[in-house]
Amino acid sequence: MALQLNLSTTQFGVPAPQAYARITNFFGTKDQIQVQVAIYYNEEARHGNMATVKENAHYIAMEDLEGDLIPAIYAVLKTFTDYEGAVDA
Repeated sequence: MALQLNLSTTQFGVPAPQAYARITNFFGTKDQIQVQVAIYYNEEARHGNMATVKENAHYIAMEDLEGDLIPAIYAVLKTFTDYEGAVDA
């Protein structure tokens, strides 16, 4: 599971219209989790073990997660500005 999104600018100053974001790690407490997300230029870059174009860390309250954990995290991420317009990939 991952998200596909249009990233207007990468850390290299170029757009990534087919960016591919996936959760790489998460940990936390009973109240919240920290989610680490790696963003690749596109899906092929991710599967080719290429470098990320951006990395994010987000905090999510446990009360905001409903259902299966990983799909619930992706659902919450899609509500964040960084992933506006993202679709499941």
